[in-house]
Amino acid sequence: MPATAPRMRTTDLAERHRIEEQFHDDRTRRDTKRSERTRFYNLGAADEYLRRQLAAAGSLQGKRVLDFGCGLGRTSRLYAEMGAARVDGFDLSSERLEVAERNAKRDGLGDLIFFRHLAAEDIDYPDSSFDVVMGKAILHHTDMEKTGAQLARVLRPDGEAYFLEPLAHNPFLNLFRRLTPSFRTPTETPLKMKDLDMFRKYFGSVSYRGFHLLGMFADGLLLATGSSKLASSCMATLVKWDDAILNRFPFLQRYCWSALLIFKQPKHQPSPAGSN
Repeated sequence: MPATAPRMRTTDLAERHRIEEQFHDDRTRRDTKRSERTRFYNLGAADEYLRRQLAAAGSLQGKRVLDFGCGLGRTSRLYAEMGAARVDGFDLSSERLEVAERNAKRDGLGDLIFFRHLAAEDIDYPDSSFDVVMGKAILHHTDMEKTGAQLARVLRPDGEAYFLEPLAHNPFLNLFRRLTPSFRTPTETPLKMKDLDMFRKYFGSVSYRGFHLLGMFADGLLLATGSSKLASSCMATLVKWDDAILNRFPFLQRYCWSALLIFKQPKHQPSPAGSN
């Protein structure tokens, strides 16, 4: 039995979008606060992996950047502050976009960041628009076949894309996912290695680096004890151990919680009929 709901068929794409938008709109309106025992993303690992994503992308100075699934716009503001000439962000949740636009204006970045209400499979930015595309936990919410084609289309010939995404190969993590369905949308599915093979149809270079293997024990410690201080201290140590183990035994990377995906050398697709 699969650990999460199977990916919806292309013919159900409109229904997927409706479910995803409603889930994130509702969560944003309620400003849902999780129990201290389940605030896993506050233990430091998420910020560390974001730093590694940014380090892999290199300088954004003077570049046009697409924030792929921008959410509340935190990363969009970060890219602008790092020197991007222009940041475009889109999201399926109109509630999140309202917060993103408000915060960009608050920080004096309204002239650099431009948000739109779009689905990843249907973005209509002109061909070869972006130097860099950045995303965090977005691809696994989408029809990746359609999304891969759009991603390659909007990147410039020397453009690159960097995504942090969850992986689907760890059985213990999949059990946790089955036991906590309210943490995520019913239409999302973590990535498998065969999904990377699909992206190779659209990019000449596709690579990944897994993160968060032993680090999952710190998440379990938080769940068991409720002590964020203890779990954060444990997490810092386990992240270092992860680096050593995954460098020595790279085949274990597929069993990590998440991975940094890097797409280069886009194979440009023709624009859909009627698009710019």
